[in-house]
Amino acid sequence: MMLEVVQGLCESNNFDVHDFDSGIDGVRSKIAVPYKYGEGNQEYYVLLQSDDVSDEFLKSLAIDGSEELMGRLELLDFTDESFRKNSTLILCCSSVSVSDSVLLQFEENPYFFKKNVITYSGEELSSLKGKLNGDFNNERLNSLLAESGGDLFELFKTMGFQKGHYYPLLIRLITKLPFVHYLPQSNNLENLDEFVREELMESDLKMLDYILSEEYSIEDKISSDWERL
Repeated sequence: MMLEVVQGLCESNNFDVHDFDSGIDGVRSKIAVPYKYGEGNQEYYVLLQSDDVSDEFLKSLAIDGSEELMGRLELLDFTDESFRKNSTLILCCSSVSVSDSVLLQFEENPYFFKKNVITYSGEELSSLKGKLNGDFNNERLNSLLAESGGDLFELFKTMGFQKGHYYPLLIRLITKLPFVHYLPQSNNLENLDEFVREELMESDLKMLDYILSEEYSIEDKISSDWERL
């Protein structure tokens, strides 16, 4: 279940996750509460999942449903006066159940909650859960993001994945969950220099060696050239 993955990510990022009754038929619901005495994000995350989401459901949830949901949540013991202004609704649903236009309208609706929708297919979810294997740390997500030396990200940009691959769902999670952060990978400068040299012609290599042999930095050289323009 997608909700279990999102819960795992919340708990690994210092949130307490509680069940609550949303009052919405067919919707499983949880709330991720920030640690009261910890540092970091003080946002609340309302986590919903439904296997029967439609355009009509989203239109209803955007305003009337969200107002009722907000009222229920404000009565809970683990929300306080900051909840109304610091809460994000995360809805998990099938990727084929709603139209893109209505989904966008829902996410851009400014009332009661900030709103994000995580769409997925059963095949994507099964594949991602197998990759995570119960490890929901940011480091694990980032290692999957950079898997195969960045080749998977290039495939993602060109839409080259077969149906059901976990990587597009991974990107959606990192994009839709604000507390999940991308951790930049450190560059291996020796490998970078080797890569650059392999791609240059002999005349360009001589120019590169000339630039690197100068007593002043390339930044100084660029600055000097710019001043002469």
